Amino acid sequence: MTLTAEHHEHVPSARFAPFADRVVGYRLAGFPAGVHIGMPSSTVTLVIPFDDALTLSDPGSPVPRRFDSVLAGLATGPTHIHHDGNQHGIQLAMRPGALRALFGVRAAELAEGSFELQDVMGAEAAELRDRLHETDSWQRRFYLVERSLLDRLSEPRPPAPELAEAWRLIGVSRGAAPIREVAQVVGWSMRHLQQQFRAELGVTPKAAARVRRFERSVPLVSSGRMPLTQVALRCGWSDHAHMNRDWRDLAGTSPTQWRVDDTLANP
Repeated sequence: MTLTAEHHEHVPSARFAPFADRVVGYRLAGFPAGVHIGMPSSTVTLVIPFDDALTLSDPGSPVPRRFDSVLAGLATGPTHIHHDGNQHGIQLAMRPGALRALFGVRAAELAEGSFELQDVMGAEAAELRDRLHETDSWQRRFYLVERSLLDRLSEPRPPAPELAEAWRLIGVSRGAAPIREVAQVVGWSMRHLQQQFRAELGVTPKAAARVRRFERSVPLVSSGRMPLTQVALRCGWSDHAHMNRDWRDLAGTSPTQWRVDDTLANP
């Protein structure tokens, strides 16, 4: 069978750009059935499939569950997407603050879990999926997703500016900034910083930094163009063994094994 691997990158509109780091349409067909690993990242993931429902499992819910559309919070472990070799839909990598503005919830309320979009968004989720099924145009699909989410836009009370700055510092350093220094810069104690991170984001500052470092390594591992020892050093680990340890904790597998097993991520 002929393999199909289509990816359509969408540049968000000026109104939507503050809420999404990446929006991509995808169609994968003819691959061997298996398990695709949804990696921990610094973004909240929204996936709207066009064909069959998604079948997911994660460490907190090891029994596979089916989702018509899924909204997954920040996580420190993998999500397993069970597939028959075919996947078709739209995926959004959304900034944690978008949840307050577009869904009226804190990122902490969705942390370490996957949720049916309709449970968060209401009947509008099914209506959006129906409208997406009615068109084959990627441009039209992206427009419908943006419009549906922006129609929900509110102006909630933002989190403390110190928290936003701490999140930014961890991000721009790609997880390399010592958390104690981040706390000092924003004028908070370590304990208060940890409490605020957990309350708003559902993860600790240390976990957020660890995920940022891991997140940077994923495309480098996937490309296969760089020795893994060099990937480890570039991404802030002291050696290959420490990178492998974090990969096993965060992805549930080693970089080498992931490249072999996850055919959808590494076609």
